[in-house]
Amino acid sequence: MQPQLYEVEHGNCPYLSERTWVTHSFQLESIPESVYEAMLADGWRRSGTSVYQNHCPGCGCCTPARVPVNQFRPSKSQRRTLRRNADVTVEVVAPAADAESFGLYQRYVRSRHTPAAHGTSADAPDASEAITPEQFDKFLVTSPVHTRAMRYHAENRLVGIGWIDVLPNGLSSVYFAFDPDENCRSLGTYSIMKEIELARDLGKEWLYLGFYVPNSPKMAYKGAFRPREFAVNGAWTRDEGEIVC
Repeated sequence: MQPQLYEVEHGNCPYLSERTWVTHSFQLESIPESVYEAMLADGWRRSGTSVYQNHCPGCGCCTPARVPVNQFRPSKSQRRTLRRNADVTVEVVAPAADAESFGLYQRYVRSRHTPAAHGTSADAPDASEAITPEQFDKFLVTSPVHTRAMRYHAENRLVGIGWIDVLPNGLSSVYFAFDPDENCRSLGTYSIMKEIELARDLGKEWLYLGFYVPNSPKMAYKGAFRPREFAVNGAWTRDEGEIVC
């Protein structure tokens, strides 16, 4: 049976506020990792078991991006971020809806006042409403592919969590949340470097960053990871300059 495709209008775009965010999506309890990885080039992403593609009227700015992990070298600024977080330890575990993880996610989302603070996520809970453990589980714990959680600790406290999908040729960054009190650490940037490191350790070629949106301040940190590739019309190409949309 073919999955049913839904069109949903989500309101204003979280990255370009003057535009409208519309997705086509379908639900799958499981999907082969190789199939899902191939779909990333066509702009498909997942949020829980919902697999979606942006279809925003008059806009095509959300561009799939990936980093070739064996060619990445941190910039001077990124090296400073690594030094700033020298006290952070990282463990890779199965995702879980435990109270500590849920509490960190709640604080992070409420501090951002947006349902999509680290990647356009169609089914992310609305930060303006009370977030339930069930919503958290549906969004970040339940997955149709092999997913792991990277837990970041400093001074015996959980300061960040990143969720990643483990695919045949790469890791796909799903979402990252951090303690708002640790904003000075630049943990979003740090987490991408640790995901690149993990991808290398696992023998993967790519870290898929999700969507990159030019001219969006929220996406500026993604643009700093080079070399990079963008998917245009379903094909990955090496970036030779800034995207215009």
